[in-house]
Amino acid sequence: MTVAYDLYGVRNLGILSAKVNVERALGEAFEERESFYQGGIYYMLGGGDAENFVLKLNVDPFDSDAVEQNYSDYTVLLYINATDRSSALERVMRQAGFKLLRHEVF
Repeated sequence: MTVAYDLYGVRNLGILSAKVNVERALGEAFEERESFYQGGIYYMLGGGDAENFVLKLNVDPFDSDAVEQNYSDYTVLLYINATDRSSALERVMRQAGFKLLRHEVF
């Protein structure tokens, strides 16, 4: 089985609007969390060693620069970790207005 780690981004959308779009597309509700390391409020679905989703602002809490320097024009990031359904999720995320920025397979 191929396990992928994908990064998606969306421009010109706030985190709450992005959350609504992703929840609607997936048919799942994200859990609100707070962590200084993650830049304050962020949203998560799943966890542990299984497939999980992390939705957060593209702002580094330490220096206020973009977390993902190569994609600094994307305001909100969606990390999809440890997934074996990358292709199917890409279609769903595209419909939610997100663009695939990085795809890594392990």
